[in-house]
Amino acid sequence: MRILVVGAGAVGGFFGAQLARAGRDVTFLVRPKRAEVLRAEGLSIRPFRDEPFSHTPKTVTADQLDDAYDVVLLSVKAYGLEQVLSDIAPAIGPTTVILPVLNGLRHFDVLRERFGAERIVGGLCFIAAQLSEGVIEQIGPGAAVIFGEFGAAPGEPVSDRMLALHSAFSDAGFSASVAPSIEQALWQKWVLLAAGGALTTLLRGPVGFIVAAPGGADVARGIAEESFSIAAAAGFALDQVARDRALATLTEPGSPFTTSLYRDLAQGLDVESEQIVGDFVNRAGALGVSVPLLALAYTGLSVYRQSIGAA
Repeated sequence: MRILVVGAGAVGGFFGAQLARAGRDVTFLVRPKRAEVLRAEGLSIRPFRDEPFSHTPKTVTADQLDDAYDVVLLSVKAYGLEQVLSDIAPAIGPTTVILPVLNGLRHFDVLRERFGAERIVGGLCFIAAQLSEGVIEQIGPGAAVIFGEFGAAPGEPVSDRMLALHSAFSDAGFSASVAPSIEQALWQKWVLLAAGGALTTLLRGPVGFIVAAPGGADVARGIAEESFSIAAAAGFALDQVARDRALATLTEPGSPFTTSLYRDLAQGLDVESEQIVGDFVNRAGALGVSVPLLALAYTGLSVYRQSIGAA
């Protein structure tokens, strides 16, 4: 199975290098300058609890793509999706599976419109990692890729292409699984990502600092409840176990928990505010759900993007 990993940042670089290290046929689609760096220096990976390793990746630039791949793993930032649609077109054949692990949900509509719904599968990943000075460092435990067919009902036999994906991604240094309902899994991640991103960027700190501040825990619970309400109104209510887990994550005393949204903001980088929080707030409006705290966080993120010239 030929796998094209689009992007060699913290997410794509980590999962792609792990797949290649496990013997999979992996090529990275990158920009020319990034290709030069990777050829000269390779990828340096520091897993959270395992030994660091280096990998010299196979790379290709957009102008060099001339053949279809079996799997295209999209790992770019959500705001960079539009820029790569034309780049990846030569890699998409009749049976290519496009597996995006971007944040939010809006990108699925964009991909379906461009390449056809039959080529798109649901996907998400869990990893806390950052790229700094050429090193991809996993800064928290656990790394996973989850995927599934849209519309598959729980208990329904797993499709052949999901079995093939699972075989390709298994035993590669991270967890890989087929979700019984990929839609539910996507919403469950989005709730935590939007709530955590809104909380930590609004109050400018990790969860432990926030809940130690006057009123911080109340704000965390308020944002969590607003997020639960959006998912429920959309038809993807979190069960009690998932609600309790999310609430515990957002209110744990002393917790260092943040999100990529906060980490990017703290470094003065562009942020996925439109895709993670903005779309969440807009869907709340369409569903008639009041979300004043999430809306406030989105306004703050929009002001930030204007201040760095990204809006």
